[in-house]
This record gives sequence, structure tokens and C-alpha cells, in this order.
Amino acid sequence: MNVFELRDRLVDDYRNYTRSFIKIRDPRIKEFVDGHLGAEGFWPEPLLQLNPAFQPGGTIDDLVAEGVLSDQCSRIFRYRESPEDHRGSQLLLHRHQREAILKAHQSQHYVLTTGTGSGKSLAYIVPIVDRVLKTGSGRGIQAIIVYPMNALANSQHEELAKFIDAPYPQGEAPVRFARYTGQERGEAREALRASPPDVLLTNYMMLELMLTRREDREVVRAAQGLRFLVFDELHTYRGRQGADVAMLIRRCRHAFGNDVICVGTSATMASDGTTEDQRRAVAEVSQSLFGVDFTPEQVIGESLQRATPEIDLDDANARAGIRNAVAGNEHPSEDYELFRRHPLTSWIESTFGIREETETGELRRQAPRRLQGGELGGCPSAAAELAQLTGAEPAQCADILRGWFLKGSRLRKDQSSRFPIFAFRLHQFLTRGDTVWASLESERQRHLEISKQGAKPGEPDKPLYPLVFCRHCGTAYYRVWIENDEQGRIALPRDDGSEHDDDSVHEGYLYVSEQSPWPRAGGRAELDRLPDLLKETTARHGERVRPDARKDVPDPVFVNSAGHFVAEGDGTPAAL
Repeated sequence: MNVFELRDRLVDDYRNYTRSFIKIRDPRIKEFVDGHLGAEGFWPEPLLQLNPAFQPGGTIDDLVAEGVLSDQCSRIFRYRESPEDHRGSQLLLHRHQREAILKAHQSQHYVLTTGTGSGKSLAYIVPIVDRVLKTGSGRGIQAIIVYPMNALANSQHEELAKFIDAPYPQGEAPVRFARYTGQERGEAREALRASPPDVLLTNYMMLELMLTRREDREVVRAAQGLRFLVFDELHTYRGRQGADVAMLIRRCRHAFGNDVICVGTSATMASDGTTEDQRRAVAEVSQSLFGVDFTPEQVIGESLQRATPEIDLDDANARAGIRNAVAGNEHPSEDYELFRRHPLTSWIESTFGIREETETGELRRQAPRRLQGGELGGCPSAAAELAQLTGAEPAQCADILRGWFLKGSRLRKDQSSRFPIFAFRLHQFLTRGDTVWASLESERQRHLEISKQGAKPGEPDKPLYPLVFCRHCGTAYYRVWIENDEQGRIALPRDDGSEHDDDSVHEGYLYVSEQSPWPRAGGRAELDRLPDLLKETTARHGERVRPDARKDVPDPVFVNSAGHFVAEGDGTPAAL
């Protein structure tokens, strides 16, 4: 699959879908909106990021040989290509996974702060399963894993089944696990209460209910002597919710026993300062959340390594290799080792994947980067940077980079390797759009913005108002609040869905048009402009406004650019 082509198709489909329900009568506004739909305002250039390579941490079999894990862990934790593959192959660990397993073996609390795709869940699942294998199944709930969303609990339940159920005949797995999230039906819930599992997957709201509901007393009793209390995605618990979770954890430790090992995982909890600064910050937050002592040594970060040789861009040979590849539209090699050692491959990894922290020398992930397009946060696109390095055009550089990304996503070191050299992610943001914002002036003069702005640039006394458009004819109306100030009635901008708690303020719509102004004298001209639902036929077969609809007939007014209703000649003709 070519993910770049998929992205383009997705944006085109979304653009066409958006245009299908937009009807705008005013040609100037229509041209303005079409220009933004054709540009990248609603669907900016995507961001790219390489998943970095991790330092190896040996295998599960190594930890079994060292006496850290039980023998059955070698049978359970194996890489299986399919459910029918009961034997599988050795499961290779990352260094941070090994560190986490050793922390648990030493009965230490720990928090794992590693990025997406780093195998965080395995870093607590392995020691939990090992604990059950060593103490025996059926001795009550030995681990509770708390997820912020039921979808995560469901996904983890499937992953556990792949490991624990696969190598054993049905019903003979040595570890029992179950979900308790509020989605379970009555029979499943009663079965869990009657026979609690070894490992319970839940969310913090259900955990709160477990501690308070009478019907869950047996579940709480089964969790006496709990060994592991895991909170996944710690960064989601902040503010008031974070305080609630911190109190919940303290109640859990009181209810289940203080010998519990507290474990947390998070992709992002601190971003400022050096790696050591971030570990100290995470340790402080973890101590507040779990109510136990946490040191920076108990915060485990990811240990990265380069997949390609590091190059020096001051080296003439390296620069020449990159320049020649771009100038000659060089196709990336089909050979893994030749591809890996090419200077352009190294440049791509340094640009999109990995960087060296100046203060500590540790390797860190690069922030997601635009492949092409304008600057983002003061950082030029990668294509623009490569163009400056090679003298080629940015468009040519973007095409070259796409080809090398796609090739790298397919090349593996050998048949046993699970990951390609370039496992990259493409982040595409699609906005729902806002509305058109305009100043209260004639069609020819009014200033237009595609996103909310307080006032016309350089003229703070001319506020911008949101426009809405008739679904049938596309006529534009200003959405306003009507209230009184020291100068009389004034129209103020009214956001979509906003409410006002002042009974003297009411909502309304302003119609402004020079080409088709609202009739000011009423009569036949006004009746012709009104929809049929506001009119009725008289006894003499004439036509008039229905008595109960007179309040819905627009009132002719004059309004100035500041929103004040004024006398004739002092403002723009409008209808309210």
C-alpha cells in the first residue's frame, strides 16, 4: 500500500464531501471559501515520523535462564504469526522492557514512559503472568490493570488471549484473565463475581464502583493481597480527574493491601528540559498519583539506537552521496545493507526519526515533521531542507523522499525480523471547519476570515460576525446576539451553540445585501420574499402574513460596522 496516495485520496474524498453540502450565493464569499477548500487550510500537509529502533534487551528465554521468570514464560511469551502457530519463535525484548521486568522482580514500583509502538503493555504483562505462574492460579485477583478507555481494555484482552491461550488446549491455560468494564452482560458479570480471575482488566470508574457496591464485595475480597496495580496511559489523568484517581489509588491500597506494586505507563508526561529533568518531573507526578515513594531511577525511558550509520554533513563524501541520489533521481537499493548504509537513508533517519540530546548525549525521538509545504513552528519542511542541501527543487526532493520511505517500509534485515528499517507514521489532521466570519459592511467592502477573529485586522472597532447560509438558496446571514448598551441596541457575534443567561438578550440573524435589499415598505414586495409557511390566503383569495407568524417577519433596520443599530443614513441597510 502507498500511504501517500491513500492520504491524497482521503483528502480528495473529504474535500468533495465538504463541497457537496456547501451552497453559497454570494460570489465573493463562494470564491473565498473555494480558495480555502483548494488549499491546505482544512487539511494541512501531513506530519511524518519514523518509529526509532530500540536497544535490544535479550529474550524471554534469557530471563528464564537467569531465574527471573518461570519456565512456562518461555512457552507463553513467543511471537506467533497466526492463531494456528502454537509453537512460535523467541520473543525479543527491548532494553526498557527488560528493565521494567527486573524492577517488578525486585518488587519495585515503576513508571514506563516510552513512545508509541515500544511494547509498554508487555513490560507489565510479563511480570504479572510470571507472578500467577509462580503462586498458582485461582488464588484470587493478583493484578488489576486500569485503562482510561474500554477500547484499550478490549484490545489488551485480545492480546492476552494470543499469548496465554494459544500454547494450551482450550480451557487449560494456567492464567485466567477477564474484563470488568461495565460492558459485560448480567451472566458474564455474575460469573466473574462468583469466580474472580487472576488478572482483572477494568477502567477507573468501574474500579471505583467495585469498592462501593455491595454486589462486588466478593470481587474486593478476592483482591486481598493484590500484587500489581497498573494504570495505563497515566498522562490522561490530570487536573480534577487526576486528583480523583490519586484518591482512588489510595483507597485501593487500603482495601487490597499496601504490598501492591504500583505500575504506570505513559507515552508523554513531561517534555521540558533534559531526559534527567523529565525523569525527575515524572517521578514527582507518579509519587503524587500513587502515594508511594518514587525516585527518577524508577522511571524507565526508552533506550534508542540508530538503524543507520550516523553521518557528518560536513563530510564531502556524505554530501556528495546525498546530492547525487537526488540529482539522479536514484532508486533506493533492494538490498537491505546497501539501503541502510546509504547517506540519504541516514539523513532521513536523523531528520524524521532520531536525534542526540545535547546535554546528555542520549538519543531521543525526533518531533513529527512536514515532508513538504510551508514552515511549521519555524521549522522548514524536510523537502525544503534537503533542497537547500542539494540545490534541487523542493518538489523533486519530496518525490525522492516518498520513494525512500516506501522502500524502507518494506525492507527487513532478514526473514526473522518483524520490523522494517523504516516503520513510519503519517499523521493527517482534518478539521471540521468553522464558518466564514465577516465584518458588518456591504458585500463589496466586508472583510472575510475562514476562522474566528475578533475584529477586522487593523480596525478593532469593526468586529467580525459568523455567517450562516440558507441550505436551499445559499443566502448569507450574520448570526448575532441582540442586547442593549449605553448607545442603544447592538448586535454582537454569536458563536454556534453558545447560550446567554441574560433574559434581556435574545438571538437573531442579520441580513445585509445591496443587490437584493430587504423591502422597507412591506406590502407585496415583502410578501413575495417570505416563505409560504409564514403566509395564508384571505377570504377574498388574497395573501397575507399569518397572524401567529408576524413576529418572524424580518424588521428593516440600519446598522453600522460596530454593530450598533442607527438611524437611516448612518449605517448599512439590513433586516433583523
